[in-house]
Amino acid sequence: MVDKQQNKIHRLNNSYVKEQGQLAAQAAVVKQKRRNRAMVILGVFAAFVLLFTYQIIHAKANLAQTQVQVTKQKSKIKQKTTKQKQLNTKVKQLNDPDYCEKIIRNRYYYTKSGETVYTFPSDVSKDVNDK
Repeated sequence: MVDKQQNKIHRLNNSYVKEQGQLAAQAAVVKQKRRNRAMVILGVFAAFVLLFTYQIIHAKANLAQTQVQVTKQKSKIKQKTTKQKQLNTKVKQLNDPDYCEKIIRNRYYYTKSGETVYTFPSDVSKDVNDK
């Protein structure tokens, strides 16, 4: 029964049908060209997106590394400034004649002429250079 119905349909083969077939073929070619062009444009766009994403990630990694270095350097600077303050305090003390005299008397047991030094066992250091 299906074969009888298909035999009843005949395709016209005139110029209009041929022209419409050619237009349909041209439209398919144009559609394929547009699809290919769109794929190329999307590919180029995706490449740029990947490139810029890589640059952003790389820049953030460099920034984090630099911030770690800055933090380390700030802590070193803080340590150095406290050490410098301590040394400046020692220099000021060493410029004071009374302090120098006290250090010389305590560490090296120097005396003025006519003085007598009494030492107690608990006050005696083991070595002259001990503090």
